[in-house]
Amino acid sequence: MKWQAEIGEPVESLPAPSTYRLRRRTPGSFVLVSCPQIGRALKCQGQLEAATAVILAGCPEVQSVREQPAKIWYSWHENADELNVQILDAPQQIARGRNATRHVSYVVPDFLVRLTNRRVHLIEVKPSRRLEDPIVQRKLCASRTYADDQGWSFHVLTEEHLVGGSLVRNLRLLARYRHLQAEAQELAALESRVPPQGRTLMDLCDGETSGAQVRVHLFHLLAMHRLSFDPRSRPLDKATKIFPGGVITWNPFDSVWAPNGCSTGGLSV
Repeated sequence: MKWQAEIGEPVESLPAPSTYRLRRRTPGSFVLVSCPQIGRALKCQGQLEAATAVILAGCPEVQSVREQPAKIWYSWHENADELNVQILDAPQQIARGRNATRHVSYVVPDFLVRLTNRRVHLIEVKPSRRLEDPIVQRKLCASRTYADDQGWSFHVLTEEHLVGGSLVRNLRLLARYRHLQAEAQELAALESRVPPQGRTLMDLCDGETSGAQVRVHLFHLLAMHRLSFDPRSRPLDKATKIFPGGVITWNPFDSVWAPNGCSTGGLSV
């Protein structure tokens, strides 16, 4: 299986948009997260994947996202000192049993992400309690090897990187206003009231006879990135400073995953 490091530009042929069906029998709840970059909902297994999808869908620098993007076949040989993983172009038949020197399996990564700067990131989402599992470590090693071969960054996210901060809550709040129907002139007039140096949400709503409606419109403009703020720093409230679109930009791969500290190198296996 060959991918070029730029999503949407195949070397031979890209895999199907999603291999979601490959894991239909995996235990856990399934969640749909609307993703405007791809014009459909991302299909997520469990709340940790859903939180990851919320961040990716709400990020102004994410160009495209693909969930469960491919089945990556690999062979491995393990002894007391090291784990050797080799990526395969296709599944292979090899000797089985206790005396077999190499084994074959596959891994399905959780997300493949392309940013507007053309960088590509492969993501695995795992509960932290599972990271010491030898099978999980082997699969993470295969995913990392595959990403390295493609020239992509590889990331392992756990609940420590996805919950507890303000980022997911802020983006989930704004997502509710993404499809708001409003007069174009009202939205444009509200945009014009936000100077380059920014104004607080309270300042923009203060003195308005329809303050609640202004607040709703501001949330819509933030959700559509026509206005900007930093959703990583604190909960969105009346003291939040709002700027014109593009003044404040961010992506979760800026050396840390938002405020929570996920190394861009991911788990070292």
